[in-house]
Amino acid sequence: MMKSAVFSSLLLVSLSLAASGAYASGERAGDFALLDHRGTFHQLSYYGDQAAVVLVAHSQKADAAQLAPPDFLLDVLNGASDVVFLYINAMADETRLSLADDPSAAAILVDESQMVATSLGLTRVGETIIIDPETMSIKYRGQASELSVVLPKILSGEPVAGGAIGTGTAIAYSAPPQHISYSRDIAPILVENCVSCHRAEGIAPWSMSSHAMVKGWSPMMREVVQTRRMPPGQVDMHVGKPLLEVAGLTADEHRKLIRWIDAGAPFDDDAGAVDPLAKLEFPSRRFALGEPDLVYRVTAQQIPETGVLDYRYVPLNLKLDRDVWVRAIEFLPGDPEVLHHVIAYVSSPADKSVRGRQTGAGRGESVGGFAPGRQPDQFRDNSGRLVRKGSSLLLQMHYTTAGRVTVDKTEIGIYLHDRPPAYVMSGGVAGERRFMVPPHAREHKLEGVQEIKRDAWLYGMNPHMHSRGKYMNYTAVFPDGRSEMLLSVPKYDFNWQFSYDLQEPLFLPAGTRLIARGAMDNSARNAGNPDPSMPVHFGLQTKHEMFFGFTTLRYVGDKPHDLAATKPAPHNLAATRQ
Repeated sequence: MMKSAVFSSLLLVSLSLAASGAYASGERAGDFALLDHRGTFHQLSYYGDQAAVVLVAHSQKADAAQLAPPDFLLDVLNGASDVVFLYINAMADETRLSLADDPSAAAILVDESQMVATSLGLTRVGETIIIDPETMSIKYRGQASELSVVLPKILSGEPVAGGAIGTGTAIAYSAPPQHISYSRDIAPILVENCVSCHRAEGIAPWSMSSHAMVKGWSPMMREVVQTRRMPPGQVDMHVGKPLLEVAGLTADEHRKLIRWIDAGAPFDDDAGAVDPLAKLEFPSRRFALGEPDLVYRVTAQQIPETGVLDYRYVPLNLKLDRDVWVRAIEFLPGDPEVLHHVIAYVSSPADKSVRGRQTGAGRGESVGGFAPGRQPDQFRDNSGRLVRKGSSLLLQMHYTTAGRVTVDKTEIGIYLHDRPPAYVMSGGVAGERRFMVPPHAREHKLEGVQEIKRDAWLYGMNPHMHSRGKYMNYTAVFPDGRSEMLLSVPKYDFNWQFSYDLQEPLFLPAGTRLIARGAMDNSARNAGNPDPSMPVHFGLQTKHEMFFGFTTLRYVGDKPHDLAATKPAPHNLAATRQ
C-alpha cells in the first residue's frame, strides 16, 4: 500500500513561493520545521511573536566558546523572554541518537536531510544567524561569540553589519548527485507518498497526473515538505515501535525532492522518456477493500454554505437477523470536502435506553471510523468484533462548511467473517476529561492512563484531540518497572485523524499502565484556535477539547465462542470514546 498522501487542500492558504538557495544577511529565510534532539517540534513561523530567533550551527565536537552557550542571554538581556535560542545540527556523522544525551539546556534542531542548513547557507560550526521571525528576514550572520554585542543592538532597532563566519569545523554536506531523474528518482517518491490522494476523484485538490502538474505546484510542495506539514500524520521515527504505513519522507527522499525542485523541477533529459505519472491507473472499484458483504446508505445530510456545525448523531439500523463477526469496515464519504470525520458506535439490544442518543448518550463501543487520509479499519490476525442480532450503529458525524450548499450521502461497507475468527479485538482509551486549558497557554500538559488488568496484545494507537491539540505520545510502564515510549506524534493536526498500527503487536502483561501524555496550545500562535482568550474545557464540539489516547487491543483468553455464547450485560460506554 502507498503511504499517506502528501499536500492537502487544507494547506492552499499557506502557499509560499520560497526561493531556493542560500540566504545572505538582509534576505528572507524560508519557513522550516525540524524536531530537536529530544523529539520536540519547532517551526520558525511559530515564533513570529518573538523579537528574534537565534540559530547557531552545532556540533558535538565543538567547544563551548564556539557555540556560545545560551547562559549569556540571562546576563545580556536581563532575563528577556522574547528571544528564542536554537542550535541546528546538520553534521552527517552526528545522529539523533548520539545527540539525545546532550546536556545542553537549549534545543538542538536535527537537520538530517541538511536541506534547512543548505537553504540558510550555513557553512561552519559556530556560524550564527539572527532572524526576525515576523518578517522571516535575516538580521545578522556571523559568529556566536559576537552575540553578546550584536543581539542587544538588533533588539533595540540598531542596524548591525555582518560578522566573520569564523574558523569552526566545516559542515560536510552530502555531495549532490550529478543528475536527479524525474522518472527514476522523483516519480517513485510521489507514487509512494502522494498520488493515493492526489489523483482523479481523490481527496486532494489537484491531481499529480503528469510532470507538468507537479512542476506547476512544486513551489508549494517545497514549502510543505520543508515545514513538515506534509505528509500528514508524521511521527518521530527515532522513538517507538515500528509502524505500518508510516507517513513521512526519509532524509534521502527529502533531499532529492528539494534539490530537484530547486533545480527547476526538470523532466528527464531523454526527450522520449515516458511520464510515469501519466500512465498510472487506479482501481475502478468504489470500496478500497472490494465489494463489502453489507452496504448501508446513511441518511442524506444537508450541509449549509457557511457556519460552524455541531456534531450530528445519526442512527443506522443494521437490520441484522443473526450475530455477525466484523473483519473490516470502510466509509465512503458522499462529499469528502465537508465530511471531517465519522465514528461508528455499535449498540446492541441489551444496551441501555437510547434516550438522549441525539446528544451522544447511551451509545456503545466504537467499531470503526473515517477521517481524511485514514485507511479502512481492518482487524488483523484472524480477529474480529462481534455485532449482535438487532444491533444498530450510532454515527457521530462531524461536518465543516465549504462555502457552498451541499448534501452528503455517505455509505458504509461492512466485511464479515464467514465463520467466527480465532480472536476477539477490543478497544480502550488512556484519556482525561477533567481539565481546563487556560487562555493563551502555549503548552498546557495533560495525561491519561489506561490500566491493563489482563494480559493483552496492543495492535494500534489513535491520538485524538481537537484544534488546540499540540502533541501526544504513548508510554508503556510494565509491571517490572520498565518503561518504553511506543509512539510520539510531535505535531498533532486535528484535520487528520490517524490510527497508528504496530507492525507487530506488543504483549502487555497484566498490570501494565499505558500513559498518554500530550499538550494543548490555546495561544494565538495556533492558527486553528477558535478563541485564545477563552479557557477551554472538555466537550463534544470543536470549540471544546478532548484528550484521548485510544488503543486497539486483543485480550488473551477472550474467545469468540465464549463471547458469542455469553448474554451481553447492559452497558453505557458514552464516556469511552467521544
